[in-house]
Amino acid sequence: MKHLKILCTCTMLLLSVVTFAQSRITGSVSDSQSEPIIGANITVKGSSIGTITDINGHFTLDTKSGNETLVVSFIGYKTKEVGTKGKSSFRIVLEEDSETLEEVIVVGYGTQSKRNVTGAISSVKSDALTRSSSTSTAGALTGKIQGVTTRAKDARPGKGIGLEVRNMGSPLYVIDGIPYGGQTGNDWVQTSNVSGNDVFNSLGIEDIESISILKDASAAIYGLRAANGVVLVTTKKGSKEDKVNVNVNGYYGWQNLTRFPELANAGQYVRGLVESEQNYGNDPSKLYTREELAKWQAGTDPGYKSYDYY
Repeated sequence: MKHLKILCTCTMLLLSVVTFAQSRITGSVSDSQSEPIIGANITVKGSSIGTITDINGHFTLDTKSGNETLVVSFIGYKTKEVGTKGKSSFRIVLEEDSETLEEVIVVGYGTQSKRNVTGAISSVKSDALTRSSSTSTAGALTGKIQGVTTRAKDARPGKGIGLEVRNMGSPLYVIDGIPYGGQTGNDWVQTSNVSGNDVFNSLGIEDIESISILKDASAAIYGLRAANGVVLVTTKKGSKEDKVNVNVNGYYGWQNLTRFPELANAGQYVRGLVESEQNYGNDPSKLYTREELAKWQAGTDPGYKSYDYY
């Protein structure tokens, strides 16, 4: 019994040491207008300990000791670091990041401040594009906008890369207010309309000021053609106040067929048609008479000669 009491006492002492080693911190996060910030991130610097503020902007955090640094952050506000030494309650005020909030984003038929944008709109500026080593405009967007993928739709040499918004197909391209492509499917091979993807890739990366991607309901203003999303492109424009600046950026390359197949001449082609008719049980003379077939085989009479276009 005596040993049991000693064991219980030692256990209680150990528990008290563990409890003493933890420190509970409480506080609130608000903006400069004393409005609570909901969902602000509070983390202990250099560790994985963290939490977020509730609907009233309050938070509670258990730390290992009472001498840490709290990192408080939220979208649209400047990140703030607060020391916890000797304190357990905090009232943290975050300052607005005006540079981020006042950034202008191009939207359907106009522009908006980033602080007022609530739809599914993503944008990228020219400086992010010019840092890319890609030789195509679509390739320069690879990995820079969430939900946008690049895909080579045509394996022919020299063809550009296409964009897809959330893997939904060819989007509508609106370049300086002029629409190209879209839901009509004219971004595919052998179509009579102008391909929005080809027009987009014909733009120089240095000539683009910004690119905005409209998704879902944000693209509805452009109608059915925008069912697969919208790529809004704004090109750079000069002004009288700008200084003359000449930039040269280029690349070169070559392309060649690895193997060119031997093609059939006119006589071989006509003979193949005649044999095909025979295999189907039809009368080949209705397609070519014996005299016509002989002329194609000889290839000497006018109108019955082969032409090598390659």
